[in-house]
Amino acid sequence: MYIQENLTTTPYELPGISWEVPAALEGKLTQYGAFAKLVLNDGRTALLDIVEDSGRRAAFEAQRAQEQAEQAARARAAALEAQGVRAMARTMFRAQAASMPADEVIRCRALAGEWSPGTYQAGDVRALGGVPYRCCQAHDSTGNPDWKPGAASALWAAYHGTSPETALPWEAPSGAHDLYKSGECMVWTDGQIMRAVQDTAFSPGQAPDAWEVAAV
Repeated sequence: MYIQENLTTTPYELPGISWEVPAALEGKLTQYGAFAKLVLNDGRTALLDIVEDSGRRAAFEAQRAQEQAEQAARARAAALEAQGVRAMARTMFRAQAASMPADEVIRCRALAGEWSPGTYQAGDVRALGGVPYRCCQAHDSTGNPDWKPGAASALWAAYHGTSPETALPWEAPSGAHDLYKSGECMVWTDGQIMRAVQDTAFSPGQAPDAWEVAAV
């Protein structure tokens, strides 16, 4: 009995000899695929059977498992690197946000981190609902979850962009620390982007002369 390995052509050939796969063996050929072996008679003139090369399959599976493990290791390393870069960027942002222009803070607000109850210092920046806020005075909201941006206006002031691109939804100011300064933009309740033409704590409905439609 003779076994011919490494099937690569159809019909399967040796020098001067070739065989068509009998219909009865086509299923085995499909089943074993690249791991099939031809079982020939001793004279190599007849195809008797097709069997699986279990050794080659085991080697292939081992190699594939190793490649998959290496690929997973590279993916984990890349994820850790990206996580480290994000952590570094977040740390740098938080250290510099207090001195950054409002437009830059708004563009980078994903680095601010989401607000949660805790201890904050004046100048800290956190985001809530996609809006970045600046801490106006040091406080500890650990036991006061209502002291959050958008609700505790004495503690947090929303950033105001100076272009239509960085305009954020209107938030009613509560004092001099969070009023809209001349040139700052916001998205009014009807979706229109408005620009303050003077410092104002009033809405376009209350003081229409203080606002103009911003060119987009």
